[in-house]
Amino acid sequence: MDLISELKKNGNRITESRSTLCKILEDSGHEHFTAEELYQLALKRVKDIDLATVYRTLEILESLELVEHSHQQHGSGIYYLKKQERSAHIVCKACNKIEDIPINIMNSVEEMIEKKSNFKLVNNHFVYTGLCNKCK
Repeated sequence: MDLISELKKNGNRITESRSTLCKILEDSGHEHFTAEELYQLALKRVKDIDLATVYRTLEILESLELVEHSHQQHGSGIYYLKKQERSAHIVCKACNKIEDIPINIMNSVEEMIEKKSNFKLVNNHFVYTGLCNKCK
């Protein structure tokens, strides 16, 4: 995915900071980051970046449906490149490991929620928490 091209195509300015953030995201695959983690990674490459630039860039990328975010219960949101299929996540409360929940499991949970609530689910940005095998 070429995030810079997509930003340009939609009339967004390309700065060294924004370019660096896009490169980090592209090189990460489907890795999950908080805005602060992205900021710290970018700061190693670009000295004049600020956290506001990170948030603005993530907001633009999300509005273009190139990046998604999910909310953690008592923590920062996590950002990641959008995949073709929907995704939900589980975070280890001890080591902060983040994993995607398989789509078939997510579909089963959502079907159960729809049946019990009489709502038609449209979207969610929810993160489950627990303890991974290593931390149990």
